[in-house]
Amino acid sequence: MSDAWISFLISFAAVGLMLVLHAFLVMCEISLVKFRYRKPSEEQLDELKHLPGVARLIDNSDQTGRVVRFSKTLCTVAVGLLLMPLVTDFFSLFDLAAAPDRWIVVLVSFTLAVSVHFFFAEIFPRGLAMRDPSKAIRRSYRILLTFQFLTFPIMLFFRMLKKFLYRRIGVDVDDELNPLDVDVQIRAMGEDSSHLSGVIRKIVNRTLQMQELVVQDILLPRSQVVVCDLDLDIKENLEAMKSAGHTRYPLCRGDLDDCLGLIHIKDIFRWREPVSEIDLMKLKRNVAVFPLETPLEEALERMLRAKFHMALAVDEFGGNVGVITLESILEELVGEIQDEFDSEDEQIVVLGDGRRFRISGLAPIHDIEQELEIEIDNEEVSTFGGLITGELGHIPEPGERLNCYGLSIIVDDVDGRRVIAATVELAQS
Repeated sequence: MSDAWISFLISFAAVGLMLVLHAFLVMCEISLVKFRYRKPSEEQLDELKHLPGVARLIDNSDQTGRVVRFSKTLCTVAVGLLLMPLVTDFFSLFDLAAAPDRWIVVLVSFTLAVSVHFFFAEIFPRGLAMRDPSKAIRRSYRILLTFQFLTFPIMLFFRMLKKFLYRRIGVDVDDELNPLDVDVQIRAMGEDSSHLSGVIRKIVNRTLQMQELVVQDILLPRSQVVVCDLDLDIKENLEAMKSAGHTRYPLCRGDLDDCLGLIHIKDIFRWREPVSEIDLMKLKRNVAVFPLETPLEEALERMLRAKFHMALAVDEFGGNVGVITLESILEELVGEIQDEFDSEDEQIVVLGDGRRFRISGLAPIHDIEQELEIEIDNEEVSTFGGLITGELGHIPEPGERLNCYGLSIIVDDVDGRRVIAATVELAQS
């Protein structure tokens, strides 16, 4: 056998060995996650107790997770490096090219590394571990223990280096997340999502979708905001609050343009003096302000941290265009929240054959896009009523019609300031 063939077979065996080692590491990783987060049966526990080192791997999950990560990285890099001479020898042995271009070798090596590594060293062993974690860990744990022993010196050096770097940038090394507890568990949940209920899956999907939303998407426009007006008598304000049925109201002079803070109805209830002597300026609370393009998750984080339940939304010129509430943000995660005082009316009601709808003027644009599976390219409005008014250029009259964004719209109800509801039909594709 020629030297070229020997070199080729050695490289081939080395690549195969690295792929097998990586596969065993993946099997062990996923199996440990299964045992860590899903209580095994008594029989499985008895089997595990007789495996030297497995209990230590599970108990020291922080160290185990880092060893798995580092060892998998070593195997992946080794596969990439070994494939280049293997591909070069392959071209030479079969006379496919006398002297293959370096970039051709790199491209072929990269393609092979990704495809072979993904299917044989990731997907296949992961499936085996999910099917039978007990058998998978019995077959693979020795590989992980071997890597743990061999990489101990370099892992110790990297940990010392990491502590030094973290101290330099002001990060506590103890705050670092456990690889098994975080990304591995999230991956495992995604691989076996049948254990998630429909409600949980819906919340997870809504959470991911919320990353694309901004404050403008959930805005309650100023025309719909009930304010506590300092220019009015306190009894008139209390009547307006009673009719609205909310707990928080912007405190304004005249309208939302001159907002001084928030009034909570509980503070009025706690007022010890006669109603006529209520001093709204003494009762007002601070109000948060968000630009329209603020990401919704950022608004949620800030409102939770500051314990704000209502905030103003302002345009690029600093004008108050509406309000957002903590409840409206949470509804993007869990769906509509109703109490005994809320209306039971759905904002989007399907009519007839599923191509006609009755839509509330307060329905958010992004909800309409999701429900009707259309795209509305209008960044100036956040509600359906605002869309109709903006397209027409005036407050519509009942019965007015318009066609836009693939929708045929008939205005049904208007209260003089806003669109209450409209009937919508999808255009024929």
